[in-house]
Amino acid sequence: MRMVTARRKNRPPRPLPKPGLARTQRSFFCVDLRSVENIWNQKPADELRSMSRGSRLGALLATLDLDPRHPLGKNSQRLAPERAFALFDALCEELADLVLFDVPEAAWRPLLSILVPADSAESPYPKDLHALAGEGEGLLLLVEGRMAAETAAVALQPSSLPESDGVLDPLLWSDVRVALLPMLESVRDKSRSLLMEC
Repeated sequence: MRMVTARRKNRPPRPLPKPGLARTQRSFFCVDLRSVENIWNQKPADELRSMSRGSRLGALLATLDLDPRHPLGKNSQRLAPERAFALFDALCEELADLVLFDVPEAAWRPLLSILVPADSAESPYPKDLHALAGEGEGLLLLVEGRMAAETAAVALQPSSLPESDGVLDPLLWSDVRVALLPMLESVRDKSRSLLMEC
């Protein structure tokens, strides 16, 4: 069952990954997007450097020439688009409550028909990055809001395997399903968002 939801005006659509792309594994993040956007627009880069050592965000911050007094949002205006997107993606990973890394295509592709109510997902990026968004790599907003999370959780019940173009291993599907259910609970109960890397 697909649920049609009203798309938020400030979140433009992003296309779903096309079959046959070279990168077949994807990671999922359960994150509070409002908190990410607040930090993106308000916390000075120097504070983020000191709190994110040893992570992907810390490594990326160490390679960029940023004004330490300004937040990432302001600093990103001087960066190439792919660098700005990588910075926002790393911030989402850093602030994620729950993460599911490297889900094989055989499992994540059938998940899209369950988690995404339309033929495209939404962009999780802040307004200053919307104009730069392309169809390439980045993040997709799959599930946001109580009703969408409830619908997805019901569709993920263990009664049957989803339709899949390839061979879907029941044990793999069970592991992914069990890992995603707490993420959907956080989306429902804590106003989080479920994101997927493209």
